[in-house]
Amino acid sequence: MVTFKSAEKAQTGASDPILTRLADEDKVPWYRKPNLRTLYLLLFPTCMGIELTSGFDSQLINALQLVPSWISYFDNPQGSIKGIIAASYSLGAILSLPFIGMVNDRFGRRWSIFGGSVIMVIGALIQGLSVHVVQYIIARLILGFGIPTCIVSASSLIGELSYPKERPVLTSLFNVSYFVGQLLAAGITFGTNNIMSNYGWRIPSWLQMVPSLFQIAFIFLIPESPRWLITKERHADAFDILAKYHAEGDRESEFVKAEFAQLQTTISLELENSKKSMMDLVRTSGNRRRLLISTMLGLFTQWSGNTLISYYLGDILEAIGQTSSVFKQKINVAIAAWSLVNGTIASLLVKRFRRRVMYLACTCSLLLVYISWTISMKYAIDGKNSGTLNTAAGGAVLFFIFAYSPCYNIGYNALTYTYMVEIWPYAERSRGIAYFQLWGRLAGFFTTFVNPIGLQNASWRYLISYVVFLSYEITFVYFFFPETFGRTLEELAFLFEDKALADQAVHAVEKAVGINGETGSGEKNDLDSMARHLVFHGTLIHCLGLDQLEIIENGLIVITPDGTISALVKSVAKESVQQHLITLGLSEPQYEVQSLERGQFLVPGFVDTHNHAPQWAQRGLGQSMHILDWLDNVTFPNEARFRDPEYARRIYASCVDGFLQQGITTASYYGSMHAEATKILADLCLEKGQRAFVGKCNMNRNAPDYYRDATVESSLSDTQDCIAHMRRIDPEGRLVKHVLTPRFAITCEDALLAGLGEIAKSNPDLPIQTHFNEAEQEMSFTKTLFPTFDNEADLYHHFGLLTKRSILAHCCYVSEYELGRLKDLDCGVAHCPISNMTVGGGFMAAPIREFLRRGIKVGLGTDSGGGFSSSILDAMRQALVASNAREVMSQGKDKGLSIDEVFYLATLGGARVCCLDEKIGNFAVGKEFDALLIDSNSSKPGVMTILEEQDGTKTIFDKFIMTGDDRNIRKVFVGGRQVKLS
Repeated sequence: MVTFKSAEKAQTGASDPILTRLADEDKVPWYRKPNLRTLYLLLFPTCMGIELTSGFDSQLINALQLVPSWISYFDNPQGSIKGIIAASYSLGAILSLPFIGMVNDRFGRRWSIFGGSVIMVIGALIQGLSVHVVQYIIARLILGFGIPTCIVSASSLIGELSYPKERPVLTSLFNVSYFVGQLLAAGITFGTNNIMSNYGWRIPSWLQMVPSLFQIAFIFLIPESPRWLITKERHADAFDILAKYHAEGDRESEFVKAEFAQLQTTISLELENSKKSMMDLVRTSGNRRRLLISTMLGLFTQWSGNTLISYYLGDILEAIGQTSSVFKQKINVAIAAWSLVNGTIASLLVKRFRRRVMYLACTCSLLLVYISWTISMKYAIDGKNSGTLNTAAGGAVLFFIFAYSPCYNIGYNALTYTYMVEIWPYAERSRGIAYFQLWGRLAGFFTTFVNPIGLQNASWRYLISYVVFLSYEITFVYFFFPETFGRTLEELAFLFEDKALADQAVHAVEKAVGINGETGSGEKNDLDSMARHLVFHGTLIHCLGLDQLEIIENGLIVITPDGTISALVKSVAKESVQQHLITLGLSEPQYEVQSLERGQFLVPGFVDTHNHAPQWAQRGLGQSMHILDWLDNVTFPNEARFRDPEYARRIYASCVDGFLQQGITTASYYGSMHAEATKILADLCLEKGQRAFVGKCNMNRNAPDYYRDATVESSLSDTQDCIAHMRRIDPEGRLVKHVLTPRFAITCEDALLAGLGEIAKSNPDLPIQTHFNEAEQEMSFTKTLFPTFDNEADLYHHFGLLTKRSILAHCCYVSEYELGRLKDLDCGVAHCPISNMTVGGGFMAAPIREFLRRGIKVGLGTDSGGGFSSSILDAMRQALVASNAREVMSQGKDKGLSIDEVFYLATLGGARVCCLDEKIGNFAVGKEFDALLIDSNSSKPGVMTILEEQDGTKTIFDKFIMTGDDRNIRKVFVGGRQVKLS
């Protein structure tokens, strides 16, 4: 059962409005910025004036029906002929709509406006030269054919060129020019009314081309849309425009750099899933919702009763006994002037009131006006029919006609194009607004054709149809119109999509203005104070130690804008959340609360301590082979393919996305031997937001000629190159750090191990990873290569590669002596229970209980490639199996692990192995928020055991660990940033 509350509940992907807040900090008004002031002034003749043509047309047809020479020349058209004359303009517009998206995408906004304006000039010329009604109708079809591409392109261009502070007002003023056109047409036809020749109607008809001539003359004096330029790979031109108009030529402007980064990232994400066809409008659920809103808004703008006033005012006045053509013309002019005044005022309100408030005010007031108008109209017509004019009722009709204008304009005029530009992302904006135009034109065609028929046959009762439809409008607006107030276009681009997409654009802005509020110069800015805190209320589950699982119900956790946990409060009633936040010094605009339901809970992000990224595409192959055979026949041929950077980028992108999808927020990656591919992997981890150790694999012997480092020197040089690259892209190592990676001793000569040891000595912050005592076959071969060492612990320690930052994979066979050395040197063990039991040549159950008993650090590794699964959840389950086997093998000495203990290994244990436990691993205050939002009630079909009414939190937790999968991981956060893509 679906419960409707309001449209705001469905807004999943509205991003943090960082750029909006940056713009709001700019206190210099637009009129004191010469470049921006010039741009805005040029927008009026080029873009703002386009709707002037539509307003001129609506009033022209209304007014010409009162001009004696027009009535005489066209034989006083009535009924359907009268309707088709008025409706032909909309019909022409409908015919052009399928081409608008293609024209905009290919030629840009300016050339689209130019082309549409030329068509309208041709139509206006033919209209004024018409010799019969058919030619007149054809001329109006041509006029209508030209107007939509101008409207779509101009409304988009205004929004895409405007500075964010002024954009809502400018896009709202776009529709106000409609009333200027109305006023001009009313005034002109009032003046030509007394011309007895046919020039009384020809002159106004020709004058309809004047706005288009202005557009043709001035359009290339304004810049093209920066967004369109970015889609054409003209990034430098786009940046120049933003710098010139949004920063008065300052190319070092923090705002412009952030805006440009946001545009590039958002448009790139949009275009990834766009095929630039009309089918894009129905391809995703988000776009289908936009389509529904656009359809209804198109209908609402024309089916709210406005066309009665715009096209058939003369008939309405005639119906209440006002027959004087002069009186009708005066009312025409007065309504146009009044509409211009209140339309302008309404447009200036869009920065003060939220969109939904204005739309609901519009629809509710229109309903009240129409009810009152209908009643007044009845009494006025009854009076006329009885032979005695009811002047009071007639006056009331006139009052409500005038009252209609501000009620309509506060929503359907002031917000229409502002709203369309906001809800449609750039990639679909032209097609989306064209689709809106389609329904508006269809509705306009229908009403202008049907209105005279309805008035003639149903009289005042015809108005009841609008009363009914307005009631429906109120309902639809309340339930389906989202709130778009207070954000830039890119901050709204993923309004109905996954918030992770919006967060990627936010991350681009954060990088442009400085990570964690640091600018490029190292100076603090106000980003932290502007951004909102993330707050969760509900169940949290984490480990304080190996045997200390803590379940916090009704917990309140607060995360600062830079991703740090600032507060963790236990046992907070839901109704007390706000008061607790006030106590913590937070006011409502500074935070966003997410309340967790039963079956939902937060756990720390999973840490994968051993993973081969190049083996992502070979998972499941070569299972049950002996380790060295598996390397020669499966792994080395596969990893050699990573010499191709494009192949590396494709596989690594899938790899990082796949691990984030499964809740692995931190991974220790072995790369291939290729430096370029390794740097690509690091770039992708940083871009996608995964915390990662990334290592160039060092191997110069006992591997095929096609897959080994050419020399010791080249291997070490490539390693230094990768270290420098990662320090360059992430100077503080906040997410990405190089990990020294001798594949294992078998593939490294003494000189290579010694060189890596020297790098480790010079860079004590770098982690080290290698395979250690993995399989008996591997251990025997190692001893033949290094006969002076009795064990691998002494071997690696001799070369300076065993430290507290060493991550030793597998450790399946460890002597008493080696156990002591690992403890003394504080090394960490990456336990890989899946690969231990499927590749290597034996059932290798590592002595995990013994490690833990001695205080040796242990975490879990998927060893994806060697293991058949990339899921830490599967690794936890297999760790239980391995520990049970170990208990049997040790005759009960090594007790099997519990669910709580394997969860510790996957979170805090893994963080300790990586020496990151002061930063991540649980929800301790001061740590970074690496977390998973688990939803055991997921609507997606899965294999997790169903919840029952009597299940407590621990039972639900156990069911997730043992039977859940990535479909139950609803959201993934790294450093407070949501990174899961679906």
